[in-house]
Amino acid sequence: MSTVPEGRRSLASPAYLWSYARRRWFYILVVSGLLIVILVLLRVASPLPDYGQNLSLNVGADLIGTVVVLFLVAPFLARGELHRESVLERFDHGGFIKRTADARQCVMILELWTDLLQDKFTRPFLNSLSEATKHGVKVRILLLDPDARAAEQRADDLRNRTAVVDNIMDNLKVLHDFVEALPEGQRPNIEVRVYSALPPVQMYRVDDSAMISFFPVDTTSWNAAQYQTSPRTQLGSFVGSKFEELWEAQATRTLAQFRTIEIVVSSEGDERDYRVDFVEHHDVIYVSGHQIVNNHANSGVAGLTARVGRHEARDEPEPNRTYELFAVDTDSEEGELAHRLFSRKYGDERLAVVLKLAEPLPGA
Repeated sequence: MSTVPEGRRSLASPAYLWSYARRRWFYILVVSGLLIVILVLLRVASPLPDYGQNLSLNVGADLIGTVVVLFLVAPFLARGELHRESVLERFDHGGFIKRTADARQCVMILELWTDLLQDKFTRPFLNSLSEATKHGVKVRILLLDPDARAAEQRADDLRNRTAVVDNIMDNLKVLHDFVEALPEGQRPNIEVRVYSALPPVQMYRVDDSAMISFFPVDTTSWNAAQYQTSPRTQLGSFVGSKFEELWEAQATRTLAQFRTIEIVVSSEGDERDYRVDFVEHHDVIYVSGHQIVNNHANSGVAGLTARVGRHEARDEPEPNRTYELFAVDTDSEEGELAHRLFSRKYGDERLAVVLKLAEPLPGA
């Protein structure tokens, strides 16, 4: 039976060692060169008197020094390093990507959105996430709900020079596509959730190292000072507790819940469940209605009512509240609005059928 704790990546596994070596090819090249030089020097020195005894004496002394450093000095240095805090001028993208690939236990991100999933950083970061999840590392990512009031608040902080909502939407689309493309065995190791309340800080954590920053006005958090610390310090522990609070908050949704909604459609006493794509605008919910319309081709959607699954939408409608379904004219102003919202969330494919969940029926 393996002695590696659940969710922890084994340092001794051949897969880990091989992947680690592939990412450190330059160091391996240098070490190989040094070994060749050492062998040449030993060969040159072999004619010297008492060569074997002198070699054994020197190697033995070096081994004793190595044992002392590894087992006596290094643990004290490691404990001191664990609680040492430093300040970086800005977020170290390359360093975090490398640490993610080498993660042994966990990767945790608390952000509004992250530029690790944009432009030149996207592919290297996704490769690192794939490497981590392949070896059992648990990845948890918390991003801001783009429909939340906090997204508008952050846009105001940035003087509306940054498309906050669009950036979050892009992040969530990239993560959705990435998770869907992962092998089945790796998918349980990564989970993405969206939260609705603006957090006090952002955090990027890999194992026992965390980078923490506050949200400055006029600039993104990764362009501000970063506090590099351990999750065991007071600051690290505080931010970690905030992460867990948001992760378990009732208003926080999984990525699947953010992308699709469960509605129960009633028609003449018959009920049928659907899970469909949806968007929200000023508390109005629009859903992709192709499947619903197809199943009611004879009677049409007029008169159909629907209930929304509990906690499926941001405003958490009551599970027994009834809404009336209306078909939206895709050529109308409302239809164009719905199309823009769906396009921003899911891509450019235009929906043929859009249904609106109207205000609750009087007395419902």
